[in-house]
Amino acid sequence: MKTLILLTVVLSSVLAVTAKPVEAVEPVEETRELQEENLVSVAEHEAGEFVPEAGEPEMSPEEMAPSVKGRFFVCPAGWERYKSSCYLFVSAGKSWSNAAANCKSFGATMASAHDLFEYSFLQQLTRRAGSSVAWMGGLYFQGWRWVDQSPWNYNFWSAQHTVSRYQCLHVNTGAGWANNNCGITWPSICRKGTDTC
Repeated sequence: MKTLILLTVVLSSVLAVTAKPVEAVEPVEETRELQEENLVSVAEHEAGEFVPEAGEPEMSPEEMAPSVKGRFFVCPAGWERYKSSCYLFVSAGKSWSNAAANCKSFGATMASAHDLFEYSFLQQLTRRAGSSVAWMGGLYFQGWRWVDQSPWNYNFWSAQHTVSRYQCLHVNTGAGWANNNCGITWPSICRKGTDTC
């Protein structure tokens, strides 16, 4: 055992003496110039001042717009952004079907909720408008479904009444959603996706 320890100490000493220190390598000047040139090209491209060199394809603003639009969009005046959609609280009381038609006139649908965070946003939007209820896009037709065609993959019921008389869904700011008579006139919430904002 002593021999093994002695050999390890001697071997590490020899390796320490013969090893060369590693020096930091500075980038070649050509590489640095190329990096700076690429940064300038990217900045010019984003500012709309980019002029392609001979042989490079030229991109029109319309071709660049989808990538920029996907990352940055602004909701229309009066609409509020949440995640990748724009929402509008309509305070005028309407029946559920009139509220749906009103949203459609804006190029939108009534709002749906697919998780607790999205439903909480709808509750806050309703509460900030001074209301305690608002129609949302849930409808019973051979099962519960969202009018925006999204999957019914989340439930947050506070009360579920018989669907033979109460086929329309509404936000309740104090609890989960509930179904009620579609003819009641309440405020509503419209939603537009990023592709329609």
